[in-house]
Amino acid sequence: MEKKAVQSVKSVEKQEGVTTRARCRHFGLCGGCRFQDIPYPRQLEEKYLFCRRLLEEIAPAGVLVPVSPSPEIFFHRNKMEFSFGEDEKGALVCGLHRRDAGRAVFDLEECPIFSPEAGALVRAIRDFARAAGGASWSWRRKEGVWRNLVIRETKFTGQTLVNLVTASGASVDEEALRAAVFGAIRSGHEISILHTVSDSPSDAVIPGQTRLLAGTGRLEEKIAGVVIGYGAFAFAQVNPGALSVFYRQLRENPILAGGGKILDIFCGSGGLGIVLAGTEGEITGIELDPAAVESARENSLRNGIRNTLYLAGKARRILRENLGAWKGKFDLAAVNPPRSGLSPRVLERILEIAPRMIVYSSCNPKTFAAEAGEILRDYRLIHARPFDFFPHTPHLELLALFERRNPGAAAERRSRREAGE
Repeated sequence: MEKKAVQSVKSVEKQEGVTTRARCRHFGLCGGCRFQDIPYPRQLEEKYLFCRRLLEEIAPAGVLVPVSPSPEIFFHRNKMEFSFGEDEKGALVCGLHRRDAGRAVFDLEECPIFSPEAGALVRAIRDFARAAGGASWSWRRKEGVWRNLVIRETKFTGQTLVNLVTASGASVDEEALRAAVFGAIRSGHEISILHTVSDSPSDAVIPGQTRLLAGTGRLEEKIAGVVIGYGAFAFAQVNPGALSVFYRQLRENPILAGGGKILDIFCGSGGLGIVLAGTEGEITGIELDPAAVESARENSLRNGIRNTLYLAGKARRILRENLGAWKGKFDLAAVNPPRSGLSPRVLERILEIAPRMIVYSSCNPKTFAAEAGEILRDYRLIHARPFDFFPHTPHLELLALFERRNPGAAAERRSRREAGE
């Protein structure tokens, strides 16, 4: 939701007195989970109303259905990126950024949206770094050694991956780091530990020189019967429980039954295309990250799909180069773009390829709504459903299904547009 919408929700809740006690001790200080004091049903209602306002001019009555809730509203995330910083006394801390203007890092004690292990593991790594010495990395001054702690946790297969990110000047005792991690995790999870060295001026976690200290360095999750493996830096949907519901609804949708030929754009590690294809379908996947492409190939084989072609590179280039061969070939195009949405060129190429259906999974309904008008020139919007992948935040995932109109009429409209009529 936009900032004004968020403020509106909070003001209404305050006036009506409809609030609940936030579970996290850092609520109000932390920059995330700002809706944690709003009852969950009300969060879902506001997200639905937000989508309805966005789509009211393009979605026929009955197309937008209520929000699919997250099966778990706590301990649902599978990844968190923590930062190092200093407290008021100059002591090294590890945690998340404050929500105030300074956005300083506060020392984390717990994270109820992530894992019961989070507090103990963050404290163990903070104490390890304090003992080793050195300052936290400052992206403003471009100096310091301790940068980030990235923790990933599968929810159904019992695996944890810990990645300590430092600048090149850090003194990392690998044996002590392993002892700190294994001493903090009590769940019996299968553990991987990585040390990544990055001297990038950016404050973002960027892959650099990475050394594997324990485990395989990879994760494997089983979601709604689909086995998905991925690496330490790969994108994965953050809420496996909600993703399981998402996958099951796709698989059970009679409109999408039968697999067929799937064009999976921004395919990541392959999950969406695998679900849509079933065991009889064919997948052509496009993904920028070569490591993710390799994971997608492996995941397709794991799930019994052998008729696949995965291509690494920019979607715009690959779609342009294959336009002639792909036009009219696909039963379905699946798109799961970043928050910025589809570029005009990518959207134009998809419409020229003219799949029978488009499955659009959007993490930013605003960009989706802006693009839907162009899609609706040649397609009908037949189903739209928000999924709450992000409880206690204004964010959500929107699934939309489009079906191509009469092909002849669509071609005639396109010819007129090209002719400037």
